[in-house]
Amino acid sequence: MRQLQRILFFLFFISMCSSSHGYSPLNTDDAGTTAKGSNQIEQYFFSILQVGQSNEGENSISSGEDFSGIGDATGFPLTFARGITDNSEVSFSPTYYLAPLGNFSRVGNYTVNYKHRFLGNGEKGLNLALKPSVIFPAGVTQQEFGIGNAAWNYGATFIASQLWESAELHFNAGYMRTPYNNNYVVGQSADSKRANLYSISVAPVWKLSSHIKFAIDVGMNTNPNEPDISLTMYGQIAVIFSPDKNLDMGLSYQRNARNFAVAFGDAGPYTSRIQLGVTYRFD
Repeated sequence: MRQLQRILFFLFFISMCSSSHGYSPLNTDDAGTTAKGSNQIEQYFFSILQVGQSNEGENSISSGEDFSGIGDATGFPLTFARGITDNSEVSFSPTYYLAPLGNFSRVGNYTVNYKHRFLGNGEKGLNLALKPSVIFPAGVTQQEFGIGNAAWNYGATFIASQLWESAELHFNAGYMRTPYNNNYVVGQSADSKRANLYSISVAPVWKLSSHIKFAIDVGMNTNPNEPDISLTMYGQIAVIFSPDKNLDMGLSYQRNARNFAVAFGDAGPYTSRIQLGVTYRFD
């Protein structure tokens, strides 16, 4: 009976609500889950800047945020997660956009995630988890400006985390089916889009002290822009400050480009993203 109640709660949750940002401010998620009966809120701000993009097959997207428009973007992604069992959680995440602006709702990217850890205790050793996701359709005008797709999106991410006393290593491999409303443009571009998107990433994290973590996040993912390069790579550095066990403050800088050399600082067109915010846990 209790298991049935959990399943019904999860289905109800999906029917009411949206991609968790996971181990914020990293793109790579960890296999940990929110404690049973507890809650977690992540409130972040991001600024995406497109530098030197030429619209000649070299454009890249910003991994970790669903924005495929022309120009820059800023927004506030909010994620709420609740622990359902000792090894599973459900979360939803909308994003409030400050830019771009247009005749559409500023809120989009409603995503529902369910993360289930099927190996490990989430505190030490090897931990494995699977996180299926569903993204609700955006408005047609939102799709035209590149802040969502006017059709259902769905996918899953495999997560592996190795936890030591003074370091962590996280690995993600994901697939997302992102259908578009083909009757309208996407991000002000009439070019065709790839609907099957794949991603892979790895993030080593070092515990510099009891309150400070430093991380490097590296990955690649399918570029949804059909005429552009098929893959985009990113490099990210991040610092997480935790004054106590229930509060984290994160800051990260990321560059996406057609190769890792540009992503890590060489000259060439790229997309940058600065992200900062807080994570708060409560019962």
